[in-house]
Amino acid sequence: MKRMKYKLVFAVLTIQLVAFYSCIHNEFDEPPINVIPEGTYLNLDQIYQIYTDSVLGLGKQSYKFTEDFSVTAVVVMDDKSGNIYKSAYIQDGSKGINLHLMSSGGLYEGDSVRVYLKGLILSEYAGMMQLDSVDVDKNIIKIATLRNMPPETVTIDQIFTGQYLAKVVRLENVQFSDDDLGTTYAVGSPSYITQNKMLVDENGQEIIVRTSGYASFAERTIPSGRGYLIAVVSKYNADWQLLIRSAYEVNFNQRRFGDVDTVLYQNFHSVVNAQAVSLSGWQNIATTGVLQWMGFNNGDGAEYAKIEGTGAESTTYLILPQQVMNNSFLRFQTRAGNLQNAVLELVISTDYDGSANPQDFNWTIVPATFGTAPTSGYGSWTQSGAVNLTSYSGNVYIAFRYKAEAGQKGVFLLDDILLYKE
Repeated sequence: MKRMKYKLVFAVLTIQLVAFYSCIHNEFDEPPINVIPEGTYLNLDQIYQIYTDSVLGLGKQSYKFTEDFSVTAVVVMDDKSGNIYKSAYIQDGSKGINLHLMSSGGLYEGDSVRVYLKGLILSEYAGMMQLDSVDVDKNIIKIATLRNMPPETVTIDQIFTGQYLAKVVRLENVQFSDDDLGTTYAVGSPSYITQNKMLVDENGQEIIVRTSGYASFAERTIPSGRGYLIAVVSKYNADWQLLIRSAYEVNFNQRRFGDVDTVLYQNFHSVVNAQAVSLSGWQNIATTGVLQWMGFNNGDGAEYAKIEGTGAESTTYLILPQQVMNNSFLRFQTRAGNLQNAVLELVISTDYDGSANPQDFNWTIVPATFGTAPTSGYGSWTQSGAVNLTSYSGNVYIAFRYKAEAGQKGVFLLDDILLYKE
């Protein structure tokens, strides 16, 4: 009887095990794949044109995509650093645009993406073109990663044309304004205050660098030097702005404008009025005719060297002391008067011996900007700009050469000669 009971229990267990294993599937269930339609492909140029035609052209505020359209582009700025929030900037070969996201994250700089446009709102917010209500899960297909878009090298003036809106750019030879030195990009915890700093180029043109107090680099001190900066172009009403992606894309390792090593400076403060310029180490030599550079000193702060032609054939050199060149630049200013075809030239010689007739040696004309004037009357003082002499090394002589053929004449004033290294 006991054996019969064990056999019955064994049979029941066997039936249950068979039933259990028969319920096991060979394949696991998978979540449904979210298929995002493609539709017709547009580029950002065409999207901007839709805004022009269907928003501005019809006097509306926005345009909602109701058909299957897609656009492919590369993410050039994400919100990972905290400098922007629930936002990303994308760019294709033609233009850039801001994506206003439903939630933060999910897109990263360098992602190549397809944006499904149906249901999205195209609008302009305070001057910034944007696609609104973007759901990363429902509107974005990631095609590839690490497809970083190289920045275009531009000037501040070029940014002001509007053609680089929402695009990643590189500005060279720029620095932060003097007023911003010693400050941080923004104010971080606990206040989280967004701040504007002014970026300045060599012409004095300015543009805003705007940084959120939530940016990971908000409390970094802005660099005091000069160099290049990579950023994304944004706009708020009339203000053009630059948004930095990373503090490491601000590379200011050069000295600030005007901060140079002076090799030679001459302002002619010591010249004697109406007498030939005679300065230590300088030479004032007429190789044709007798015309010389004369000093002008009115005793009231106006001092310079002056040469005034008479209509006779003339060639006269004002030669600086011998210089040892090494990555050198030259600046000066000139003013001309009563100019009748006489010329003033900047020349340089690598073989002049420093004492003989300069006309017996080789002199190369160096391009520079000089003052001009009418045949009767004077022009304005004119800055030469930075004359690049970095192609010269070793011992050289630099000179200002006045030349006039018979019947030609003019007046040239010369001042504030600065030879320097950056």
